Amino acid sequence: MKEIYPEQMQMKYNDKYKSIFTMYDGKELSQMTFYHLFPGLDLIYNKFNTEISPTSSKDIERDYVEINYCKRGIFECTMPEDKLLFLGEGEISANINKIQRIEAVFTKGYYEGIELLISIEELEKNIPPMFSQIIDNIKELKTVLLNNNMGIILKPIKEMIHIFDELYYINPEENKLYAQIKVLELLLVFTAIPINSENKKKRYIEKEQVDKIKKIHDELTSNLDKKITIEMLSKKYNMGTTPLKIYFKEIYGEPIYTYLKDYKIHRALHLLEETDKSISEIAGIVGYDNSSKFAKVFKDKMGCTPTEYKKQKVHLEHQRLFGVEIKQ
Repeated sequence: MKEIYPEQMQMKYNDKYKSIFTMYDGKELSQMTFYHLFPGLDLIYNKFNTEISPTSSKDIERDYVEINYCKRGIFECTMPEDKLLFLGEGEISANINKIQRIEAVFTKGYYEGIELLISIEELEKNIPPMFSQIIDNIKELKTVLLNNNMGIILKPIKEMIHIFDELYYINPEENKLYAQIKVLELLLVFTAIPINSENKKKRYIEKEQVDKIKKIHDELTSNLDKKITIEMLSKKYNMGTTPLKIYFKEIYGEPIYTYLKDYKIHRALHLLEETDKSISEIAGIVGYDNSSKFAKVFKDKMGCTPTEYKKQKVHLEHQRLFGVEIKQ
């Protein structure tokens, strides 16, 4: 299945059971770790610290079914006809590798998750006969995907998230049999879930709407010290307040004011670490009327006051906490 591996990444390790691919974007290292659980089925751990989403530009003759679980971050994909889809935290996607993608990025600048990559014809030849029902189920899933433009995104489904999270915290190299059993269980559960409007999320957002939301995001994050309401943004960008709130959450993973609250703390962390500004100055820069209110919000999020944080010799990797790049 090596023909599907992303060309932007370099192979750092490869043997019969495991392959590791890495990519360095100049600041952070990203890594994909493939565990070859069965011939025709790879369990992949994705950990990206970049906006760049690697893809394979090769023409792939076989159809591979991909199942993705997003643990952290947001995956943004531009499709034909200027439509975009977003895979957010806790959500699960399934698609066929031949789906046409124009561009793909990690919206928050990071992404972590688990992926299953399945070659049906190869897996069918090698899986024990007792699991033949799973092959039939995957074939049915493929039919569903073909009838849905080769892909679907499901809302968080607790039965599946539970299994994904079990896989997330094990080492498949040390616990291969356990990983094999959990993956087979996952496939059984996945193919038993009805692919209907109740479980599927709205798939596409028009690029025009996405562009507006990104402008709104930039306006909000560039003016943290100003009181900008949703109603003001709705009027300025000619978008109803309800779709504005829905699209913002879809693209950035959180409601507007929740996102802004975290962004303000992230910005404050940069100022505390990189400048000699006073706590009251920083409070004003990130939009708080007084330092005591700022200190309370900061402590609720970080577990310490701004003053205590500033005195710490070792600071937290807040890029990992918030996943948003601060524009200086």
